[in-house]
Amino acid sequence: MSVAGGRLPERRWAAAFESPRRDPLRKILLGAGPASSLLYVVFTDGFAASRWEGYRRTGQMVSELFAVGSPGRDVLVPFTWIYTVLFTAFGLGVWNSVRGSRPLRIGGALLTAYGLWNIMGALFPLRLGDDASIPMHIVATNIQLALMVAAMCFVAAGFHGRMRIYSIVSLVVSALMGMVAFMAAPGPNLVLGIGERISIGAFLLWVAVLAAALWKRPVLWKRPTAAGSKEASS
Repeated sequence: MSVAGGRLPERRWAAAFESPRRDPLRKILLGAGPASSLLYVVFTDGFAASRWEGYRRTGQMVSELFAVGSPGRDVLVPFTWIYTVLFTAFGLGVWNSVRGSRPLRIGGALLTAYGLWNIMGALFPLRLGDDASIPMHIVATNIQLALMVAAMCFVAAGFHGRMRIYSIVSLVVSALMGMVAFMAAPGPNLVLGIGERISIGAFLLWVAVLAAALWKRPVLWKRPTAAGSKEASS
């Protein structure tokens, strides 16, 4: 099963599976993905950072903005729940946009789980000046990172061509810059601030590109015939 070059199978195979009544809802769910990415940037480096006098976007971690005691936390607490709802909706949109591909189905399920796991991050936040809050926050964050990496891997496996290559590149950039930023902590320094933002940005952009790839119509495949016909690909 393949989606060569990021393109989707022929329309005649899609017609048998698509439901005109469900397609608008599917597109709304997919649209929640890019919306969540845009709002993440606006609320973190926009609203929250502007409320913290002396905060350096190029030298400090984004996670500091979410910490208890941060001047921008009162903005980010409601945003966290909005982001959770939007991203979970996006994961469901991916799930409902792929049929006949186990890797993409699993990828959609993992994206949904990633969205829901934001609740755990909200339950175990960092507390500025309180080292006791760090261990559980790290555990919660690492589990969410694992869900992110696994989702990107399964989505890459489900596509062929350009979308697969883009997913792999995005995963490598996000993971590599995340590790670089981790090694540069606690900062503040340019490697930490910029590295973490590149890591986060690569994932946020990937979400928008994935939504666009699935927007026009679901990813569907022709099932093999009794004579052993090859699966449809484009």
